[in-house]
Amino acid sequence: MPFETADLVPESESVPRRSEAAGFVIRPLTMADVEMDYEAVMESRDRIRGTFGPDDKWPSADLTLEQDRIDLGWHHKEFQRRDAFTYAIMNTDDTVELGCLYVQPTDADYDAAVYFWVSDAGVDAGLEDAIESQLREWISEEWPFDTVAYPGRDIPWSEWRPVK
Repeated sequence: MPFETADLVPESESVPRRSEAAGFVIRPLTMADVEMDYEAVMESRDRIRGTFGPDDKWPSADLTLEQDRIDLGWHHKEFQRRDAFTYAIMNTDDTVELGCLYVQPTDADYDAAVYFWVSDAGVDAGLEDAIESQLREWISEEWPFDTVAYPGRDIPWSEWRPVK
């Protein structure tokens, strides 16, 4: 392959696939989710802007469904390659996206960086705190990482240096 990166999770380790809690499920984001994802992103755009940093422009007001489809394709490929892992946070009947979770590579000070957002629907359902608590517990207990960064949450953006 022309572009190779080290696996975020080595082949010798399994990649956690699912976490269930009262009111929601965390599972891999798939191409089949594009319409739900696009709806959640665009409805929650003001709330989730800045998920990846204070100057990050995603999601822009002119994001299209096709651009979101491309993003989901990229996330799917990253998952296959074990470079990074993106999960949908869904209601229990898998009909409403309540947010997204991103487990990504970062510098040598941390094994991984975790970013996430909760959609307006997740906030309206009163699940924002439960989602954060569940995903932190899941990352801590099920993933093969010793040190995990939560940029913009546990580490102020002014102190975050994603790559050395």
